[in-house]
Amino acid sequence: MTTKIFDAGAAPRPYDFAGQLIRQLYADLDGVLFDDDHPADDAYALAADAAAAARPRGAVLIILARAAIDAHRALLIGTSPAADALAEAAAAAAVAELLPASARQLPALLGHATNLTRYLAIAEQSSEAIHRPLARAIQRFYSALGEEDAVVGGRSLFELRSMVVHLDACACALETGGAAPEPLRVIRPDRFHDYFMQYTSLAQAPGAAQGEQAVATLTQDGRISAVITDKHPLEVAASALRESIVGDETTRDHTLARIRALLDFLDGLRRTPQAAIGDALNDSSVHLSLVIAAATAPLHASAGFAHAQLAQVARYNQRLLRDGEVASRPSR
Repeated sequence: MTTKIFDAGAAPRPYDFAGQLIRQLYADLDGVLFDDDHPADDAYALAADAAAAARPRGAVLIILARAAIDAHRALLIGTSPAADALAEAAAAAAVAELLPASARQLPALLGHATNLTRYLAIAEQSSEAIHRPLARAIQRFYSALGEEDAVVGGRSLFELRSMVVHLDACACALETGGAAPEPLRVIRPDRFHDYFMQYTSLAQAPGAAQGEQAVATLTQDGRISAVITDKHPLEVAASALRESIVGDETTRDHTLARIRALLDFLDGLRRTPQAAIGDALNDSSVHLSLVIAAATAPLHASAGFAHAQLAQVARYNQRLLRDGEVASRPSR
């Protein structure tokens, strides 16, 4: 049971609470979320238009509303969330009140929200629906506000924004690849960064291009002999890295697939630079932001990263890196 935070007489209505929180979260992401290949100046309008058109991107509002209403309930009366059916209905009603133009699309948006929740559960290998960690982050944020704890409040707000950026990217992946196979697993960003750096180091190491492999072959007279064939340096690097990846065979496959997709994306940026992303070749923070983004951005097997989906996660990472650099500078 959670200790109640709101005073019952002064607390906002659940729908008002959800609407205010949603608007503020999206306002914080202006210039981060992508509309096609360009960052949108008004992130909330992007989501609102998607909801009115019954597109998966609009379903993020349903998930956020459900999380906000669950958190409001806990903060107000200190009890657990309502039953699923009631919670879904309340979330839909909150979105309809917030965006009347979406009211006729609610059945489709609820279906998209279910698909998006399933998508996240597969990618993150989690048995917990995404609205639950969102609700806990909202509770922590408002609890910290009540206790004037700037550190916990800031950390919770960062967590909320990060989840919205990721949710939105995954929703866009459903829009463009609804019939695609299941998503690849996300990889812990710090591990993925280390794997990527190890992979590139192995591929560039002296002698990598001279990798050799013995292959058995059958001669015309029936004897088996060995033929030495050259191996591509990237194949040598992948084989060497695979053994150090933590997890099962699927995790190893998905890690290497994410690395290959990131290399393709970086190669595309070399040929066609994108101002909205930055100079990945010469700016270490831009390069780092892309590597971290590639650990979690939506990706399907045998497909590359969609530009907008990886770019918006990377763009958000760049904002965090810049903020971190400013905070770490010594004061004069």
